[in-house]
Amino acid sequence: MAGGGELAGRSGVVEGLVRQCVRRDLRAAGADLPVIVLAGPRGSGKTAALGDIRRRCGMLVPHAASDLEQPDTSPRAIVTELAFELSRKYESSGRIHFRQLMLCLLVVGAQLNPENREKALAQVRAAAAADAEFSERTHTVVEGVIDSVMQGGVVPWWSKLAAETLLRGSESLRWRHRLRRASGIREAVPERSPNLQDVLVDIGAADSDLMDEVFCAAFLADLREAYRGRRGRRRRANCVALLDNVDSPGGMRFLDLLLTLRQRHEPDPLVVVGTSRQWHPRWGQRGVAPEHASLADWADHREPDRGPDSWWYPIDLRDLVPAEVAIVGRFAAGSAAAPFVHELTGGHPWGVQEVRAALGDRPTGSAMRLVLKHRAAGAAPLAERARDYLLRDFDAAQREVLVGLSAAPNLELATRAEVRLGSDGAAGVLHEIRSRLWSVLDHENRLALHPWLRRLLLHELANRPDDHPQRWVVVHTRHREHHRDNGNTALALYHALALQDLGAVVAHLQQRFEQISTEADVHPWLQRLELITAAPNRLPTDREPREQVEQLVRAAPAANANLARLVAAKWLMSDPLGDPGRTLRGIVRSEFEQLARQARAGFVVLFGESEKYA
Repeated sequence: MAGGGELAGRSGVVEGLVRQCVRRDLRAAGADLPVIVLAGPRGSGKTAALGDIRRRCGMLVPHAASDLEQPDTSPRAIVTELAFELSRKYESSGRIHFRQLMLCLLVVGAQLNPENREKALAQVRAAAAADAEFSERTHTVVEGVIDSVMQGGVVPWWSKLAAETLLRGSESLRWRHRLRRASGIREAVPERSPNLQDVLVDIGAADSDLMDEVFCAAFLADLREAYRGRRGRRRRANCVALLDNVDSPGGMRFLDLLLTLRQRHEPDPLVVVGTSRQWHPRWGQRGVAPEHASLADWADHREPDRGPDSWWYPIDLRDLVPAEVAIVGRFAAGSAAAPFVHELTGGHPWGVQEVRAALGDRPTGSAMRLVLKHRAAGAAPLAERARDYLLRDFDAAQREVLVGLSAAPNLELATRAEVRLGSDGAAGVLHEIRSRLWSVLDHENRLALHPWLRRLLLHELANRPDDHPQRWVVVHTRHREHHRDNGNTALALYHALALQDLGAVVAHLQQRFEQISTEADVHPWLQRLELITAAPNRLPTDREPREQVEQLVRAAPAANANLARLVAAKWLMSDPLGDPGRTLRGIVRSEFEQLARQARAGFVVLFGESEKYA
């Protein structure tokens, strides 16, 4: 594969696994190849990875691409499209000829007489007449066949060009010979006849499912034929099929059929790389990370029975780490924007690029705080555009449920019946969240919404009008009362802080602080502080962070001003939009030092905590 720009976080797949599968040396020639599936939620860089692989293939590696998102796409349409691209002339090898597949196209398009086998045989002979040259008569027959197939929705608009490309010149001289020895498609017909023309009649009269099977069998047989013999030994690269959205019904139907056929025959030279924004149960519990993906890893962990499901190799396209965000965003060294973008988006690749574009090259603290409201020329605000893009796979009712779920810190708490008001949709939405890969494990190993998606849903919740039945105050009040009634004070105060009840939070933490009598008591107190101050907020983002803190502190008793300032500062800092420039670190450090001086025990621990904000 030709070189190209590295795709941050995906090089293990592009430069490692796919390169290993494509390279055809003495060891790999004729070996089994996995069906690679790049799995991730919408915007996780799956299609971009396919584009990067395609650029690296260039004109050296035979490759074809197809978007399978349309649900009614048939396997025979898919292989016809792939064959058209794979039949191009590549620099490193001769053209791949799909003779058996073209036979299938001819007989399907000939509209054979289903009631008179002799007439059907005559139609097959006429359609596949082998002249010394590709005569006008044969050309007319092929054009008629292709037109008929196009009307039936079997092949795309370029099929006339495909017929001329695949059958012109010397190909017509081999036509009759191919009729005699096209054993590949015979294998796909349940009741095979020694006479291939009879087989072709059976194909022409077959039902849709059998026709799909025959087309796929012919496609794979043609590929295996192209890699046999002297010419095949000169091919240094397997061919590549890049299939976007294989999780569609048509995509899964095609791959199921492909794997069924692979079970029956010798290995084929097709490297399949697909993308999916849904998880399929047959792939197991989870995929391998890009940096750990390799042909050897697939072979080592492959199911020993070598059944159809043993061919799958799902790759979990993880979010970008901070260093990769800096690379993708091309941020200047030491810029505060890179960690801000990572924290805001959770490293979601599409989110990183969109936020980076909105910020520009030299973002100020104010620009970062207001980034979700940013409008490109003539466009909706970033938050609205991003939310609509990420949630394309959810209907309006599901989106309404999702907004409500965002109020809780994790999905287990969010889906409790007491806080859902008896909504029947939450269970179905939870399934969709997991299936569509929008759930993550938080720092306590609990299932939670992806941070970028949750951020956008919370933004919608915060901006609902005062007369909305499920507005911010209503939802968080319901959560607070539920946890208070069940004796979970910390979670009740989490939602109290979301409701801007700073006084209740400070009073509780002050009381617990005064009860500290040993160093061991400090750690639970710090954990409670972290949990409560992680609460979401809907504070104005057009004010400076220090101004926000001082305004919040005014509502607390003067005696607790130091603790109130600590709580307010940590609350803003827990939100990437609250203090993107980290200007509040000095306040947090100072207030921890003050608490250390006041503590009856554990002052060393509290001083150590202050040093984290140096």
